[in-house]
Amino acid sequence: MRYGLIPTTLAERLALMAGVVPVPVLDALFGPIKTRAIMAGVSLGVFEAMREGVHTAAGLAAALHLDAGALELLLRTLVACDYLEQRGGGFALSRLARRTLVSGAPMELAGYMRFNYQQWEFVEHLEELVRTGRGLDFHETMTGDAAWRDYQQGMLEIARLTAPLVASRVPVQRGAARLLDVAGSHGLFGAAICRAHPPMRSTVIELPQAIGHARALARGEWLDDIVSYREGDLLTADYGRDNDVVLLSNILHHFAIDQITAVLRRTRAALRVGGTVAIWEVEAPKPGSRATSGDGAALYFRLTSTAGAYHGDQYGEWLRQAGFDRVTLARPMQTPGNVLVTARA
Repeated sequence: MRYGLIPTTLAERLALMAGVVPVPVLDALFGPIKTRAIMAGVSLGVFEAMREGVHTAAGLAAALHLDAGALELLLRTLVACDYLEQRGGGFALSRLARRTLVSGAPMELAGYMRFNYQQWEFVEHLEELVRTGRGLDFHETMTGDAAWRDYQQGMLEIARLTAPLVASRVPVQRGAARLLDVAGSHGLFGAAICRAHPPMRSTVIELPQAIGHARALARGEWLDDIVSYREGDLLTADYGRDNDVVLLSNILHHFAIDQITAVLRRTRAALRVGGTVAIWEVEAPKPGSRATSGDGAALYFRLTSTAGAYHGDQYGEWLRQAGFDRVTLARPMQTPGNVLVTARA
């Protein structure tokens, strides 16, 4: 995927082709305005208030205690962004918003949009990263309880979209009973693997500041019958012994290479013979390849952890160095930009 200006009329296309459009100005202005408008629509309760029917700006403003004039500008901007539709003198949710930005939606992502306020602050440090090479410590930067709540809710929403797919591709020995979900938060990925291979049960290791929200999310997803929790830091926690599966889902991008290789050695020691390690990650483009939007993901993770995303081949090599064999890489078509790396102890 690429990001950029999308012309909607013949005149706009011709202007872009002629090189008379001030593209940097529009990128700098409309990108942030679009993002912040969607965030505001969620945080101010606009999308939720519009679940049914057609609404006027004045009526919504009165119900939500907002300024009618400013709200109308926000609504019109959200129309241009395809999240609302104009109907006569009013506004209604578009199909996109109805599928993603109201509670209970098929692809609910409102929690992720609330977490984006925290991400907005992360991005302010980009210049410092490029000057010094030092990013933020993601988990130390998020100090407020609300930030952890929104972060974990957002990650759960994304996990709902991919957990069944990941679970279907993780090889598990017959009769497996124990899965260790390292820094697994809500536990949905591990739970999906366990449900595909009964009677396996999952234990999530998670930071103390995250574990309360994680347990609440698990209860809300009806996972507490199959997932249990214990506090710990993945760099120092006891992984135990004789696990059938160790899952490392969307976590290794926060760590430097020496830390990752140490985690993989500890993972190898925690597995029974024939056990599986599964790494599910956003994948960085292959070193030396042409630039893609995946480089933006790698830049984001470098910013938020001074580490960054890695290529699947790198994970495969680190697994072999840690003593694993039967290394397999999968890049499902349904989830472009992600890689699943599995191996056996």
